[in-house]
Amino acid sequence: MLIPVQRQGPALMIHQLVYYSRNTVPGGDRAMLTNMREILSVSQRNNSRDGITGFLIFDKTHFVQILEGDRAKVTETYTRIARDSRHSAAAIINVRDVEARLFPNWTMGGAMRTPEVQEVYLQHGFGGPLEPSRLKSEQIIRLALDLQAFEVSRRQGQRLAS
Repeated sequence: MLIPVQRQGPALMIHQLVYYSRNTVPGGDRAMLTNMREILSVSQRNNSRDGITGFLIFDKTHFVQILEGDRAKVTETYTRIARDSRHSAAAIINVRDVEARLFPNWTMGGAMRTPEVQEVYLQHGFGGPLEPSRLKSEQIIRLALDLQAFEVSRRQGQRLAS
């Protein structure tokens, strides 16, 4: 006797958007660090509510960000970001549907470019400032994944030292 196999619908795809923008916040490193922390805090709260995950890279001049989630929520989030006065010239690098989230545990992870993480940038060939208009989304995603791994290992090291 043959038992019919129930067909599942198409796999639920995750919408992924990669963009960059230019920082417009005046001030030195302290002001920029405060700004970055504020952006991450608000992003984590909003993204948790909306089911968005991703990663934000900040190198003083540019923001480069990966957003993942439901298509409508990702689009809504990007639209809100593009209107934020802390940056200008937002430009989408890539939009696509992917099978799985790359940053499933990060409602918004982030890394400010500091001497501590410079080695990660160098491993990706970024000795000088990022020029996001010349980058492909795959380069940005690989950098973000390595920055995420660096942060995870740093946190684990702090826990082991306690």
